[in-house]
Amino acid sequence: MQPFHYRMAELWTHHQARELTTEEHRELLICLQANALFARKLGELYNCAYAASVACDEQWGQELKNRIDAMEREFAIQLTDLKNLTP
Repeated sequence: MQPFHYRMAELWTHHQARELTTEEHRELLICLQANALFARKLGELYNCAYAASVACDEQWGQELKNRIDAMEREFAIQLTDLKNLTP
């Protein structure tokens, strides 16, 4: 799981007990955006990895595994970094 997943869960928990503040709503939207981007990119890589497996292309499969690992590290950023990406 990525940091934005933890923050989304925390915000959802707050939402169950009370109304979210304007800043919390903004953070939730940022987390949802990050999650959508992460899921889309990771899904594409996993689909390609499956194709490499079916084609018995070990070199391509290893390259994709490395890209998946790198992407998971890239997305392991803090919420403060995400806030700086949005206007």
